[in-house]
Amino acid sequence: MLEGIHIERKEGIAMYRIIMNDLMEWNENEQDKVLLLKGAKDVGKSWTMIDFGQAFFQQLFYVNFEKDEEVYSLFKQGTRVKAEKLLAALSMYCDRTFVENKTILIFDEPQLYPKAIEAIMSLKRQRPDLPICMIATTVGTIAHEAEYVDVLHQLTLYPMTFEEFLTANKAQDLCKQIERQKMEPVDPAIIDEITEYLKVFYLTGGMPIVVLDYIKNHDMNRVDAILRAILTRSNEHIDKYVPNALAEKVKRIWNSIPAQMEKDNRKFMYQYVDEKARAREYEKSVNWLVDTGFVRKVNRIKDGVAPLFEQVDEKSFELYHLDHGLLRVMCGVSHSQVRLQDDLMNDVNGAILEQLVLSELTMNKTVEHLYFWISGATARVDFVFEDSGEVVPVDVQSKISRKAQSIKVFRSRYNNRMAIRISLDELNFSKGVLNIPLYGLWNF
Repeated sequence: MLEGIHIERKEGIAMYRIIMNDLMEWNENEQDKVLLLKGAKDVGKSWTMIDFGQAFFQQLFYVNFEKDEEVYSLFKQGTRVKAEKLLAALSMYCDRTFVENKTILIFDEPQLYPKAIEAIMSLKRQRPDLPICMIATTVGTIAHEAEYVDVLHQLTLYPMTFEEFLTANKAQDLCKQIERQKMEPVDPAIIDEITEYLKVFYLTGGMPIVVLDYIKNHDMNRVDAILRAILTRSNEHIDKYVPNALAEKVKRIWNSIPAQMEKDNRKFMYQYVDEKARAREYEKSVNWLVDTGFVRKVNRIKDGVAPLFEQVDEKSFELYHLDHGLLRVMCGVSHSQVRLQDDLMNDVNGAILEQLVLSELTMNKTVEHLYFWISGATARVDFVFEDSGEVVPVDVQSKISRKAQSIKVFRSRYNNRMAIRISLDELNFSKGVLNIPLYGLWNF
């Protein structure tokens, strides 16, 4: 129940998640390791694993340590746990008989109890043939992770991409059209249809519970209400789990996100958190929010030369939100206030658009790490990444074209062979600039 709105999964909606391919890879080739699925709150980790388990196994045992704290009593022996005794106890807990070679064990939120992680890993050591998955609400490290890193297969789940959004809307044919765009132009009427879906995705964001409800009800008022409810749950999660020593600072940073994103320069500025704030006093609080996945950190590079990791300025960074739909609502922008023009969306000073681009680029396997660059003057390049030793600057093109000059400054200074411009123009390459349509970012 979210703010009085009942949410349910609708039969027949294809909740395809790209990570399913990685889960199948684990199941076929890495099952000797424990799967550790990480991700921020409400990105669909449990749904995804349950769907996977039901599809590929005869049955699953599901345990949620957050919702049933008493279940921890089965695991409190840690490394001393006996496999057969634990499996028997789980059979009683799940009210079903354990079926050899046909059962997957899914443990949700075991990071809340380090002893539980020890017990789960001990169970895997005793029964290496047993498929085991742990789900953790974090993108950082969990207890004992370093100790077991060699026997963990780690994956991270993020909010839904535009490709996943199209698939959920039963518009897979449009995905195929986007894929063919590299070889031949797409019919303008189809581009218009894709763009209409993109406009909706711009408003809903990629949180699965929001997307599912929109598909069922097509009600933007409900979309905004659910997004507000997710933000409320995020605040409750912060209040519940943030260490007492960091609580006040974490809340201040979290509440400053809209102000940080609304200014021209996205660089994180502590004065928007607290007039007297000092970086060293807030570093641990920033890292806590980043590790939980509520915000995404993009570091500045001092120079645009490879390897980029050697150019990172650790003291200069930008903090984005988890999801562009959540950012829109957190910034106080209702769906009715957003003007979705045919050229490009440009609300909250382009911040929502950049958030969407960040999410799409994060899921593109060509892009390993994202950075940003600013000159000593005013030039700012939204994103920079490295591809096979080549440094690639990225310009997110909104109606305000002031940033196009920044790309020219960057390329002139570092002699880059190619730059990327993201807009709604068709896919094209001219004078060293590759224009990628926003709706096709996942496919380049």
